[in-house]
Amino acid sequence: MSAVVAIRNATQMLTAEEREHIKPLIENLKDKLKNLNAEASKHDRESKSALAKRTSLIKKLVKIDPHFEDTQQSYQDLETLLENAKSQKSLKEKNDKKRERLQKKWTDSGFEGDCPNLDIDALEQHIKDMIKKQREDKATHKKAQNALVSAENKRKKLFDKLTESGLTPPESATHEELLTFQKQHNAEQKAREKIQRDTEKFRNQLNKLISDNPDAGILDLPQDATPSDLENAVKQARETRDNFRKTLKNKEKESKALERANKKAESDKKKLEAKEQKLADKEAGIKGKNKNEHYQLFTKWIAQEIEHGRIDQSDVDTAGGKGKYNSQRWKELTHEQKIDPTAAWNIAV
Repeated sequence: MSAVVAIRNATQMLTAEEREHIKPLIENLKDKLKNLNAEASKHDRESKSALAKRTSLIKKLVKIDPHFEDTQQSYQDLETLLENAKSQKSLKEKNDKKRERLQKKWTDSGFEGDCPNLDIDALEQHIKDMIKKQREDKATHKKAQNALVSAENKRKKLFDKLTESGLTPPESATHEELLTFQKQHNAEQKAREKIQRDTEKFRNQLNKLISDNPDAGILDLPQDATPSDLENAVKQARETRDNFRKTLKNKEKESKALERANKKAESDKKKLEAKEQKLADKEAGIKGKNKNEHYQLFTKWIAQEIEHGRIDQSDVDTAGGKGKYNSQRWKELTHEQKIDPTAAWNIAV
């Protein structure tokens, strides 16, 4: 039962004893009416505000999507739909701008045909690949052009160099052909220089062999002799020189052997004469000479040399004294030198 029906029924049941309470009840009802009117007014305002907000959301949605249908969605659902619609609109505007930039990029890059109708990411990657290939093709073309220019510059530089050196290479020769031409010329030049060097080398060697061995009978060659002839002549000259020196050495050996034989014969003769003299003196009763006569004369002569400063006293001291010094010096002499009548110590006899 509603409150109004209950109040109406309760009013019919009031008694005379309760009449004093009717006025306060009326005042309470007036206050209640006032409060209810205020609540109703607030509710109306809130309803109108909610309706206005909902209408505003729907208008915004229709503005973004003209085909939007109002199916009595809740306010919260409408807010969610509006946010999604805004996001989709923003994304679409962003993609449209990006597509415009990509289409402009396609046109500015000079690609053939219309810009492909691909999704944004695929189109962007496709244009990147096309630009990369375009740059690579340009770089390859530029590299090829530079290579051609460089090759021509190298060819011209080499051609001018050969011409300036007095050569006459073919006008239409390529760089490789000019290099071959230069190598052939250099090889010929080196061959000529080698012939000249070898000619001078072997000519100088032959001349020196002839001048150093004038008596060896080395044969000279004419001035127009080839390096090979000169080299063979040098080998023959050295062989002739060596044979000549060998002959001289053998003659020198024979001469020295003859000289030694003569000295030995002279020594043997002196020994024999001394022996015969000794025997003759003995038979004649003449007293023989001191056995160490030559050594005594030698030591006397050493003493004189030391005294006159011709022998350094320090050498005598190093030998261990005069006696040892005399003995060492005496041992250094051969028997022939010891008894040589022309020796300094024997002259004084």
